[in-house]
Amino acid sequence: MNKLLFNPKTNTMKKTTYEATTAPFTPPGKDITPEIAAQPIGNVYFKQRKSVEILSPYVEAYYNANENRLSLNAIVYVTSKIIAANNGMLDYSVLQNTYIDLDGHAQLQFFIVYDMPEELSGDLSIYEIVFDADSDIFIGGLSNLKTIQTFVWDKDPETSRGTETTVLHN
Repeated sequence: MNKLLFNPKTNTMKKTTYEATTAPFTPPGKDITPEIAAQPIGNVYFKQRKSVEILSPYVEAYYNANENRLSLNAIVYVTSKIIAANNGMLDYSVLQNTYIDLDGHAQLQFFIVYDMPEELSGDLSIYEIVFDADSDIFIGGLSNLKTIQTFVWDKDPETSRGTETTVLHN
């Protein structure tokens, strides 16, 4: 990162370069990565993709009252170059986090974490990740949830994208 520093004694500006560390940064929460691998469901190609930002996931959440189980299906978009580098597999983890909202209610967040290069690519692989929330670590009671938040999180500290999803009750 470049900064201009002003020296009042000499009335001059000096350009200074700072090097930032890009060590992996893990979001909050407990690892609940499913044992079953994420399944590829297709590809998409954007001819004129204008941003290196991660695309938000598409998420559906279903609460089963009989089993007190919250099941989630997340569709994520991953640069095909990452998939090719990992022998056709998506190397990812899922973290579950609880936070208290402004009204004092426990809320649930999920972070789908993988390494995403900071380069422009319109060639994306589409993956479906299916997992269940861990009810033992959620203090609010799954039956009380109205919405959940799910984020796709890049392992480096530069980018993440998320979405809020309505929980469907049976």
